[in-house]
Amino acid sequence: MTISLDDSRVLIVDDNEFNRKSLALVIRRSGIGTIDFAVDGLDGLAKVESFRPDLVLLDVDMPNMDGLEMCRQLRRNASHAELPILFQTALDSDEEQVSCFEAGGSDFISKPIKPGECVARVRHQLERRRLFNDLNTFHQRVEKELRHAQAMQLSLLPEPRRVAEIGARFGLELHSFFETSSELGGDLWTVFELDCDRLGILLVDFAGHGITAAINTFRLHTLIERAPPQGNDPAGWLAVLNAALKEVLPVGQFATAFYCVVDRAADTLTFAGAGAPNPVLGGNGPLVLLDSSGYLLGMSRRAVYGNTVLPFPAGSFLLLYSDALTEGRGADDRQLGQGWLLDRLAEAIAQDHPRPTVAIVEAFFAAVPRPVSDDLTLVWLKRG
Repeated sequence: MTISLDDSRVLIVDDNEFNRKSLALVIRRSGIGTIDFAVDGLDGLAKVESFRPDLVLLDVDMPNMDGLEMCRQLRRNASHAELPILFQTALDSDEEQVSCFEAGGSDFISKPIKPGECVARVRHQLERRRLFNDLNTFHQRVEKELRHAQAMQLSLLPEPRRVAEIGARFGLELHSFFETSSELGGDLWTVFELDCDRLGILLVDFAGHGITAAINTFRLHTLIERAPPQGNDPAGWLAVLNAALKEVLPVGQFATAFYCVVDRAADTLTFAGAGAPNPVLGGNGPLVLLDSSGYLLGMSRRAVYGNTVLPFPAGSFLLLYSDALTEGRGADDRQLGQGWLLDRLAEAIAQDHPRPTVAIVEAFFAAVPRPVSDDLTLVWLKRG
C-alpha cells in the first residue's frame, strides 16, 4: 500500500541555490508539494521552528553553521528528537559517514544526487515518520481511554468519606488499600448497610488482571445493583452471584470471593467463601485464618455455599485481602505466604499501629518492588 505524502513538509538546507532547486525538483516526484528552504545551519534552525517540517534534507558543508552542528542542536531539543534528518554529502569515507550518524542523522544521500535513490530514501523516512506519528496518536488515545476507564473503575469502590461515615455509624474502624497491577484490575470490594445493626463486606478477585478482569468487575457491579444482598445469609447471596456470573462470564473466567455480615446486636460474624484467600480474624485471642474455601464464582451452576457463624464482640477485627498480598515474591523469588502476613499483622498490633493495613502494605512493598504483578486489595474491619 502506497502512503500519500501530499501533506508532508520537507525543509531543504543547503547554501547552494542550484542544489536547493535541483533537490526540490527531485523530491516533488514523491508527491510532496510543501517544500521550504534554508541557506545554512542557523537559518535552518529558525526554519525548523517556523515551518515545522516532517523531514530535513541537510547539507554537511555550509558556512556560519554546518549541517553536523545543526543536527546536534536539533537532537538536543526533545521536540525534534524523532525528526527525520537526511544528510546530503559528497564525503564518502566510512569515517565521514559515521560522523553524520553520530551527529544524529537518520540517513544520508551521497552527492552527486541520484534521483531514484533520493526519492526512495525521502519516501522511506517520511513513511516511517507517518507511521510513528500514527502510532503515537494511537498510544495517546489509548492512554486517555485507560485513564477514563481507571477513574470509572475506582468509582465502583466505596468512597473514603462514605466508608468513614459507615464506620462511625456502626462503631467500627473500616479502611482499605487498593492498587492495580496495570491501569485496570480485577479486584472489587464494597460495603452494604443491611440494616441499623448489620453490615455486609464483599471482596471479589477476578482471574487475571487488566482490561478483561476490569470488565468483569463492571459486570459484577451491575449484577449487585440488580440483586443486592438481603438479610444475614452470605451463602445464599454468593449462590445468587454465582448463578448470574455463570450466565455472563466467558468460559474459563471466574472469581474468588468472600462475603461476611457483621451483626453488632448479636456480636456475630457470619461469612461464606468462594475460594478466596483466608481472612484473618483476631482481637480476643490468637490470630485465626478463616476457612474461605468454596466453589469459584462463575464456574458451576451447581455450586452450593455454606455459612459459618463466629463470635465477633467488641475489640474483634477482620482483615480481608486479595492473593497478591501472600503470593508476592520477594528478592529471593519466594512467595511471602500466609506466615509472613500473620507475622506482619502481629507486629503491627503489638506496636499499637493506628492502621495495621498501612504497616502491612509498607512491609509488602519493602519486600516486593512495584509494579505489582497482580492487583492488591486489603480491607480492615474492627469493632470498637
